[in-house]
Amino acid sequence: TSNNQPSKMSTTTGGSGSPYLLRCALSGETPPIDPVVTPSGHICSRRLLLTKLTENGGVDPFDVGASSSSNPRTLDESDLIELVQVGTAGASAGSAGAGGATIAPPRLPSATSFPAILTHLQNEHDALMLELYDTRRSLEETRRELSQALYQNDAGVRVVARLVLERDAAREQLAAAAVVVASSGGTAAGSASVPAAAEEGDGGRKRGADAMEIDENESANNKKKKPDSVEGQEEKKVDSTGDSNNNDNEIPQSDLDEMIALWKALSKTRKKKSKKSKEGGSADADGGDGSASADSAAAVVTMEAIQENRLVETSKKSLHKSSSKAGILDVAFTASPTAGLLVTTGRDRQTVVYDVSDKKIVATLVGDKGVDVGCSDILTKVADASGGGGSSVLVATGAADGTVRLYSAPTSSSTTASTEATTTDEFTPTGTVTVDGGNSAIAAVSIHPCGKYVVAATKVGKVAFLALREGGTLVQVALLGQQGTGTDDDAATAAEYTCGSLHPDGLIYGAGTADGAIMIWDLKSQTLAGTLKAHGEGEAITSLDISENGYHFASSTSSGTVQVWDLRKLKCVATLNTDGADVGSVHSVAFSPNEGKMLAYGGAGGTVTFVPVKDWDKKAVVASKAPKKGKAAAVTSVAWMGGRSLATCSDSERPVRFWGLAEETE
Repeated sequence: TSNNQPSKMSTTTGGSGSPYLLRCALSGETPPIDPVVTPSGHICSRRLLLTKLTENGGVDPFDVGASSSSNPRTLDESDLIELVQVGTAGASAGSAGAGGATIAPPRLPSATSFPAILTHLQNEHDALMLELYDTRRSLEETRRELSQALYQNDAGVRVVARLVLERDAAREQLAAAAVVVASSGGTAAGSASVPAAAEEGDGGRKRGADAMEIDENESANNKKKKPDSVEGQEEKKVDSTGDSNNNDNEIPQSDLDEMIALWKALSKTRKKKSKKSKEGGSADADGGDGSASADSAAAVVTMEAIQENRLVETSKKSLHKSSSKAGILDVAFTASPTAGLLVTTGRDRQTVVYDVSDKKIVATLVGDKGVDVGCSDILTKVADASGGGGSSVLVATGAADGTVRLYSAPTSSSTTASTEATTTDEFTPTGTVTVDGGNSAIAAVSIHPCGKYVVAATKVGKVAFLALREGGTLVQVALLGQQGTGTDDDAATAAEYTCGSLHPDGLIYGAGTADGAIMIWDLKSQTLAGTLKAHGEGEAITSLDISENGYHFASSTSSGTVQVWDLRKLKCVATLNTDGADVGSVHSVAFSPNEGKMLAYGGAGGTVTFVPVKDWDKKAVVASKAPKKGKAAAVTSVAWMGGRSLATCSDSERPVRFWGLAEETE
């Protein structure tokens, strides 16, 4: 046959009837799947032969003398003759699927009997079992390695979590130490008691109070000694405008000593009240109108009374001019031994002092014509223990032109056999100070508990400390956060203050900013003790209030979120009305006077929400009476009047609303 045509091959049978089998000359495979014949007459598998030719460079593998000959016989694929089964000669090599079939290798004779087949299956089964065993062992080893890796990862996560907790605890203790040490003059006793101040619960409160005290002996040893020549120059010169010419911008040591002495006394009084409350007595012996009564303890506003709808709106009264724009911007309350006075600041640029007991206006205070008054505070100054000085009522106001005014009115008592009454004489201006040259409006003003100092926050991020000197002169003695001091306080200068609150003991001042930060100032060291970030991004702080227990303070933002903070740890302990979810925007928060056991905050629709301290999920809401048309105005100012009643007002309506228990309304 030619090289281009497949060779036809017929199969013959031997004597036994079995076909002769072709065997590959290279591999011995019987028969080869793709048999071809070389020119030398050898039958091979095409695939194996082509592979061999590729390896030896096209030399015929069956050339016996190829290794010694210089001209070996070459072999090309075109020289091969393809063998096909008889009956497929008409099909070309490229069209085998049309009629040809691939030669299937027959079974070996040893695999055609049942015993051979069973042996083959047994061998396959054994091989499969061995492979399965190896696979299972490999799987178990992989699982063990994975388990060990997961355990190591989990252990690493726990170690990192523990380290993070320890780091956060160390930061909290450091922040608490900054406040305590700054307030205690950096004494060792104050620093050593920081861990105790971080305890929770009633026991923690007691230890926290002890931690906030100042060791008298160490304070005396650490007190800065001043030369006589310096002590005689502590008083700052005051110009004709009443501004202080305070070059060193520091609170005089004599004023600090007086503030520290009062702090000690108030701390001890607070602990006695707390102990009496735990023993079942009433820590608030003051009535709703400021008068003491034997049954006042039973009339204190409680969560049970509010939930039973016994706290109701008893009355409302318009105190400001009806000809001006409606709205009250601020409200505050003070209780004298036998009376209660409420001070309100309205959009009519007037400050009104109202006697809650007699239900009459005591005084209307007016500053410069055409200047808005945005904040006020009132305090009853009790006579000295020696009886000197006399009792008086102080009212401080802050205006948009940076002016702080202080008014005072002495109180006189007359006692009869059946009644005791207190009268307040006419309020007279005591002093006027233009803070920082009138560069900014006053955002908040607070009277120190001793009645001799006033603390004011300006809208340009400064805290002014004002002192009432002998002869009734009000002077500015220090301005905290002043630029160019070279201290960390410069960071607070860029902030815009929106509100402020003075600690009941008088040595810590908190100021809220327009970008959602709360600055904690230590008046003793006159430094910024800490900065807290309220909920939300850049939401202005609308109000601040520090509890009478001295440990908690509350803040509210423009979105309505109310947060309660622990002053000892400088951390948030509760978040209420998140983003105004319950009562909308909140502009006023106020702790109750009975050791701050209850927090009240005003909301939209004339609502006031009450939350017991440390039981933050328990809430009660009261709402003012809605007008015939429209909805009740949002409550923007809340003031507790003792423990028995409250006063609320709005910056968009004229009257002040009074709230009391139902049994007292008749």
